Amino acid sequence: MTTIGKKHWLKITLLVLAVCAVAGLVLSVILFNQNPGRTYASASLQFSFNGAGEGKAPNGYPFDVNGIFSEEVLEKALEDSGLNGTYTTDQIKDNLTITGIYPDNIVKQMTAYTSLLDANAEQQATMADYHATQYSVVLYHDFDPKISGDMLKTLLDNLITAYRDYFIRTSTFRLEKTDLISELSEYDYTQQLQAIKEAADQQSRFAWEMANLAPAFRKDRKGFDDIVVSYDNLKTDIDRMDASIISNTVSKDRERLKKQYEMEISTLNREQESTQEEIAQIEELIASYEKDGILYVSTSGALQKVTGNASDTYDKLVAKREKLTDSITAINADIAKYQALLDDMTNNSVAPTKAETTGTDETTGTDETGEVSTLVELTEAELEQLAAASEKQIENLTSKKDKVTSDFRAMLDAYARQEINERTVLVSGLKYKAPSLLSGTFIVKVIKTAGPICALVLMVCLAWMVISRWRNRRNI
Repeated sequence: MTTIGKKHWLKITLLVLAVCAVAGLVLSVILFNQNPGRTYASASLQFSFNGAGEGKAPNGYPFDVNGIFSEEVLEKALEDSGLNGTYTTDQIKDNLTITGIYPDNIVKQMTAYTSLLDANAEQQATMADYHATQYSVVLYHDFDPKISGDMLKTLLDNLITAYRDYFIRTSTFRLEKTDLISELSEYDYTQQLQAIKEAADQQSRFAWEMANLAPAFRKDRKGFDDIVVSYDNLKTDIDRMDASIISNTVSKDRERLKKQYEMEISTLNREQESTQEEIAQIEELIASYEKDGILYVSTSGALQKVTGNASDTYDKLVAKREKLTDSITAINADIAKYQALLDDMTNNSVAPTKAETTGTDETTGTDETGEVSTLVELTEAELEQLAAASEKQIENLTSKKDKVTSDFRAMLDAYARQEINERTVLVSGLKYKAPSLLSGTFIVKVIKTAGPICALVLMVCLAWMVISRWRNRRNI
């Protein structure tokens, strides 16, 4: 083939490739306009707190990233973005996705076929125990194609921020409401003290668990162990006041309290009778029980010695009798306590102090036999004075408990912020992507559409050049 012929074929080839490229470009534009792809804002969400790789939140429970779809999070994001009345939570939820990002080696293990019989334990554990710590969050603009890119990014950013706050509240240790009684003043003094003490006991156990979990944590130079000490001091004050109220039989309604004591005594007497009957039955079984039972069973023409379990049963019966006997002792002690309280109320009196047992016969309470009485009669005014003092003390104890609870709650919040913050729940790569003729999506579309056409035409041209050259050589 002459040089002129080669140039001719080259020009033709380049011209055809240019035409094909233009045709492919036009076709790409048409196809791109028909299906341009979705506009969206995206960001990366990464968890790096302790336990995230195991799928556990700081409180030890499994955490779920689907909390970002909760109504609470969606409403907060819309409110912070100023779009509360513009869009609904359902619109946002339908256009929001969150997907875990997994390393390539884990993906290969999860997608590759491996017989359970052939897979070793380490490989199975790797696939089953792996938990993603990085997620891709995408918010599409389909709920409003006219929304601006900046607003879509702002909405997504507020969504993730609201989710982080939600995650802190639901995935860390929190001190919820533990007061058994909301309106203490409606109850009697002893019941108020019981309610305060029960709430303090619950919170104290929680503080003790936190002290063991995070012994080095400090807020304002105090740790969870200091909270435990504060609760212990509070419970000591409660026990001291409870003893004072009981010994002085202080009550808002003494008649009602008297009936309560009578009912307690009646209940304890019935329990005592039932327990004594059960003890009698057990003693009867013990007396007639054969402790060592041995059986001989004939097997294959020979006698087989079999030891029975009679000894174990006998020991259990004895242990049961001892337990019931201890219960009787405790019941008797309770009956005696309530009976003494009831007697004090019946006589409208209290135990005297040391100062009250000195002086003349009129002030010491000396009876006709010359013995010092253990009771001092109280007037109505004195009873009212004791009630007022008790109310004041309960009010002080309540304030003290509320102060310790407030300190405990603040310490838990500080610990939660230490575990979950902008560093341990990291948001990065916030971007907006809208398909256009200048975007990377369109370029990829052109390459996929025009590329194969140009390649095919180039191969045809090259084949035609080879055939033409072969024909020219044959003619020569």
